[in-house]
Amino acid sequence: MTKRAISTTLFLLFATVITFAQTGTIRGTIKDIKTNEDLIGATVKIDGTTLGSVTDVNGFFSIAKVPAGKAKVVITYVSYKDKVIPDVAVVADNVTEINTVLEEEGAVLAEVKVTAARLTNTEVSVISEIKAAQMVVNGISAQQIAKSLDRDAAQVVKRVPGITIVGDRFINIRGLNQRYNNVMLHNAFTPSMETDVKSFSFDIIPSSQIDRMLIFKSPSAELPGEFAGGLVKIFTKNIPDKNSLVIDYSTSYRSNTTFGDFYQPNQGKNYWTGFNNGYYDLPKFFPANISQIANNPAALETAGRSLKNEWIANKGNATPDQRIGITGNYRFNAGNVKIGNVTAVNYSDTRTNFVIDRNDFNANINNTPSPIYNFNDQQYSRNIRVGVMHNWAFRLNEDNSIEFKNLFNQLSNSNYTHRTGRAIEANYNPDNHSFNQVYRGIYTGQLTGKHTVAKGKTTIDWVIGYNNSYRDQPDYRRYRSDVDPGTGTKSVYIPVGTAQAFFLGRWFSKMTENGYTGAVNLSQKITLSKEKETEMELKAGVFYEKKDRTFDGRNLGYVRGSNFNGELFTAPINVIFNNVNNTNGIRIDEQTNPNDSYTAGNKLMAYYANANIPLSKKLNIIAGARVEDNTQSLQSAFIGGAKVSVKNPVLSILPSANLSYNFSEKMLVRAAYGQTINRPEFRELAPFSFYDFDFNVVYEGYTGLKIATVNNFDARWEFYPTPSEVVSFAAFHKDFRNPIEIEVEAGSGSLGAKTFIYNNAKSARSTGIELEIKKGLASITSSKFLERVSVLFNTTLLVSKVKLRDGSAGQSDNRPLQGQSPYIVNTGINYNDQDRDFQVNILYNVIGKRIFAVGFDGYPDLYEMPRNVLDLTFSKGVGRDNRFVIKGGVNDIFNQAALILQDGNQDGKFDRKKDEIIQQYKPGRLFSIGVSYTLSGK
Repeated sequence: MTKRAISTTLFLLFATVITFAQTGTIRGTIKDIKTNEDLIGATVKIDGTTLGSVTDVNGFFSIAKVPAGKAKVVITYVSYKDKVIPDVAVVADNVTEINTVLEEEGAVLAEVKVTAARLTNTEVSVISEIKAAQMVVNGISAQQIAKSLDRDAAQVVKRVPGITIVGDRFINIRGLNQRYNNVMLHNAFTPSMETDVKSFSFDIIPSSQIDRMLIFKSPSAELPGEFAGGLVKIFTKNIPDKNSLVIDYSTSYRSNTTFGDFYQPNQGKNYWTGFNNGYYDLPKFFPANISQIANNPAALETAGRSLKNEWIANKGNATPDQRIGITGNYRFNAGNVKIGNVTAVNYSDTRTNFVIDRNDFNANINNTPSPIYNFNDQQYSRNIRVGVMHNWAFRLNEDNSIEFKNLFNQLSNSNYTHRTGRAIEANYNPDNHSFNQVYRGIYTGQLTGKHTVAKGKTTIDWVIGYNNSYRDQPDYRRYRSDVDPGTGTKSVYIPVGTAQAFFLGRWFSKMTENGYTGAVNLSQKITLSKEKETEMELKAGVFYEKKDRTFDGRNLGYVRGSNFNGELFTAPINVIFNNVNNTNGIRIDEQTNPNDSYTAGNKLMAYYANANIPLSKKLNIIAGARVEDNTQSLQSAFIGGAKVSVKNPVLSILPSANLSYNFSEKMLVRAAYGQTINRPEFRELAPFSFYDFDFNVVYEGYTGLKIATVNNFDARWEFYPTPSEVVSFAAFHKDFRNPIEIEVEAGSGSLGAKTFIYNNAKSARSTGIELEIKKGLASITSSKFLERVSVLFNTTLLVSKVKLRDGSAGQSDNRPLQGQSPYIVNTGINYNDQDRDFQVNILYNVIGKRIFAVGFDGYPDLYEMPRNVLDLTFSKGVGRDNRFVIKGGVNDIFNQAALILQDGNQDGKFDRKKDEIIQQYKPGRLFSIGVSYTLSGK
């Protein structure tokens, strides 16, 4: 981006600041005069105005836009005496601090019970939750999310220390790839939406539906035992603080895409809804196996002609991205029961056009690269997302609550790729095309309850959940052409005898997964000393989960007819498919193998118990164990038809201990140990092979995969200068046994696609440190401008090394674990003028190089290289009560290339100019502008 463009962008952002009436801010904390405890839910009002606030879990409040001059502050709290503070001086563009105490009314109100709804979605509340946790935890709030242009959970979570996102939707924690991390939506596991990887797709959840996200990095008996990097808990919104209707709209311009040429195949009616309209589905009466009608020419021709002749992409124009969301927040009382409902509907329609270089190489000859192919891909994608959240909460009284949470998201992707270049080893000039449409969906529903008895000493919470995910890929079409360099004539590759669906064929697949969850947790507090006000907490619980998956694939190819008309080789592709017959045209051929389908299931029964024991007022220990009785099963077949049946019953006993020492109310240190496991995913066990046209590789499962075990060691120092600030430093170490990785299969790939397989290394070690700083500058400066500035910085540095298994000859024995980055950096600067409701944020992210796939002798490892990402956002409230908020910014200002390199000369330097480029493309800068309107009630 030029200096002029950057200057213009900054000018437009800051030009939105206009002059308003002179106002200031009043903030502070409210405590109990006797116990010095923070008072939660105290009401603070500015007398004679509608301005006010409620103290949070730390007794903290803040009231912006208070007119300059003298103000009367009125503080009220049930069972406490009201307090009036007159003549509080409010200076324009300044903050006035009030830190005070309240005194109880006495016996007159002894029977009054104090209840307060705990805020969970603010930066202060999330930091407070992290501080109170007994594990090593990081988090991000809805309030912090609102400061960015992050549109989904994938973009949100990468702001958390030690976290990156792979492929725009899979999570990487502490340098460990997606398979070593787990995700829960509230208190139930999320289903997988991918056929080829063990991961939840974070891009499916819009950021507007998130209340907060917590990332647990150390094990505990009450947490699931299957993670090594971290466990992510996503919480959606529940009881709102007031009635409101929020309407959001935004549009975006992407460089190299928007307003440019855009190619897509026909999609049928109502594709804009994001749901599969059936246009490309197999016909209802299509034969179950083409081989069974091979001797029936008429039936064979009918079957071939029944499929859509859609092999040409239509030229259009890439319109700007569109996003709209409507959220209704409603609360009311039914007698003594408080009821809340949050319903949100989101829709987006976005487009990308990437120019991608794809290459592959044999082993260097005399230190010179030996290319297999050099491809140039023009890839057009259209993504449509529809999301609905419908949550109910019933607070029966201060001791009992029930919630019913529902989340549905649907995502469709239509992708057209045009490939040119040179296939050097195969000796042809490709003009290849692929047409792919994928529909992904998820529904998760949970009924939860929390009940407190025995004067708060005993707590029971429970959850019953169901989730469903699916992935539908109808009619993934590919064809290959050879271009004569002299004449430019294109000749379509049509095999004779046996089809090769990689080069001329169609693939249909459907994956459905259902999950059922049930859990009960019991917490019992036991007073150890009334005088010292210490108590022990015992926890125990059971967890049950059942998952069932079915996957069915259908592979169809084409061959020449018995008296093939050679003129069809150079005919347009749609003309070729107008000649589907058994004689002078092309005929359909079944290429489906027995291993193209599988069914799988998993049953998990877990039990845990732990004890939270205060060894002193400052020293606390939690120790316990979790027992997981898990049975994994899979039924499929090898390519030749031999049946495969996998059944892995494993009983795992997972001990854990967390120790914390509080130096003061603001400073503590933690130490933790725990054992966790990592189970193979269904797809990784299945002997199913799948050709990825885009990356030109074949993915293949391995039925002999072993469960990986991990010993985790953590230590962290934490300092909380104020309720909204944190500084922390952590160190961690992990020992792996049988870690699962993706490898390039030795010997694969000659004249074509290489094979990626899943396998176990013998062991691995990973050691690292983390630093997080979230700090405002108000306490260290007298500058009015800098008082409104806060900084965010977090980084992770780590080293890892793998010990190879027996039989891994040719692999490097001096490499990190596949997917592990040596460093991760997130930083940001936030300018927040509460009086004018104006914010500007600058956010930066980078990760160190990491192994994309493990190589073999003569074919070095593939590395994903660092990429610097800088985002700039702003928001401005306008109108009465700031009902309108204008929000915009620029994502990916640097627009650096996404790059995968291979160190062909094996000098360890990874030179972008000298080493082999396996893949390279630029995503493009994204310029966004939007507006939200809030209609508030009581």
